[in-house]
Amino acid sequence: MSTTPEQGSPRPQRQTSAEANEALRAFVRAHGDRPWTLTELAELDRLRALWREAARDGMITAA
Repeated sequence: MSTTPEQGSPRPQRQTSAEANEALRAFVRAHGDRPWTLTELAELDRLRALWREAARDGMITAA
C-alpha cells in the first residue's frame, strides 16, 4: 500500500547545516587515517551533498 501526501506521508526531516556538518565530521573522524574505499567515498559525497543542501536552505531562509 502506497502512502499519498493526503495521508500525511512522512517526509525525511531536513538537517540544519550544523547537524549536517557534524554528521560529515563524525564520518571522517570515524574513518580514521586509512585509504578510502569507493563505497566510503560515495557516502562522503552523499553527506557533503546533504550539507550543501542544508547550507543553501539556511541561506534561503535567512533571506
